[in-house]
Amino acid sequence: MASRISSDFSQDVYLDIAMALWSWDLSQPCNERRPHACIHQRCIGGRIPQLQRYFTYYKAIVSTYMDATSATTRRIKTHEDLFQIISILKTNPDATLSELCRLTRQSTGSQAADGTRQVDAMALGVKTLLMIDPSALHHSSDRLEKGTYRIHWKEDVPLSKYIQDSFPLGNHSILSYDNSESFADVKKELKAVNLKKRLGITIRATSDIRNHLHFDRRNNYLEVYHYTSFLKEQLRVTRDVGDCSSPSSSLKRGVLPRQLVLEVLDSLQGTLFPLSDPRSKKLLRSLVSKCSFDPDILNFEVSSVRRVGEESVPYVYLADRLADLYNELQTPRPRGWLQQSMQRKSGARHVMMATLIGVIFAVLLGIASLAVSSYQAWIAYQAWKHPVQPS
Repeated sequence: MASRISSDFSQDVYLDIAMALWSWDLSQPCNERRPHACIHQRCIGGRIPQLQRYFTYYKAIVSTYMDATSATTRRIKTHEDLFQIISILKTNPDATLSELCRLTRQSTGSQAADGTRQVDAMALGVKTLLMIDPSALHHSSDRLEKGTYRIHWKEDVPLSKYIQDSFPLGNHSILSYDNSESFADVKKELKAVNLKKRLGITIRATSDIRNHLHFDRRNNYLEVYHYTSFLKEQLRVTRDVGDCSSPSSSLKRGVLPRQLVLEVLDSLQGTLFPLSDPRSKKLLRSLVSKCSFDPDILNFEVSSVRRVGEESVPYVYLADRLADLYNELQTPRPRGWLQQSMQRKSGARHVMMATLIGVIFAVLLGIASLAVSSYQAWIAYQAWKHPVQPS
């Protein structure tokens, strides 16, 4: 019997989600929905507890979908309906949004022509499968200036092309080459503790992987995607298979391009929060307890998720965002009124600041000298006007 999506979430539902997303090869007890009886030490059903933060995210997005749609018109009513959409997405990564909606109608025998409901259902499928929100945003112009506008999935765009456009490749003279002499030094500078101390940056959690490392200069906060348990599952899917570098080949397995996932994971556990650094680990524990970061972010895994040769990860997808943060550290943007009135480059700004401070000090000293001189003149005038008579 299909489980209604509005019902309570159980261990069985969690296993079904994992099977739909990552095609887990469960042991017999887990397949029989008896995980408590599973004694196979390597049974992957034992990873369910590590994925609790992702399942919390899953509950949130399906609840939002249920609240935004009516019971009579919504396309997804059970978990199995959602899993079917996920299967269609994985099977047809090069199909456009409109084609995928048509395939969904055909698979269910539905003749409904409500395109909006179909698009909403597809958006929920992408959120579940890739942790990306493809729906359109209607931002005001000031939000566009903040850089919070995101590309939405248009009807004539294939899913693979949409993913490709959402994560453009970049190149940096240091960060894109992990064998360069300065690679480790730059990564060391980019630790979150340094960003907070030197730039006063606030770290915000995000559940959309596209927003990872988005730096809002106006409000001085950095968005950080933190679902490492989800990232590790994606890496496990492609660990022992062939090339999954293109969006099309990776989406067929239900994951993002392997290099992208490696970069996001390494940027968390190797750059922002290196677990070997006590201060970084302390900050990370605080974010887990106070900002609901995925607790799995404190667990560093190599052999189970990475291939040989992936111990060090160059940055191409995240190169521009990391370079932006590094440049901000080297030449901090002026934040106060005084600093904003000066040049952008730190050297020239410091010279101008020193000059301006000197001028202000000279003016204040001149005013003080004038006040003292005026007071002395007034005393002399009073002494002349009212001379003291000799006794």
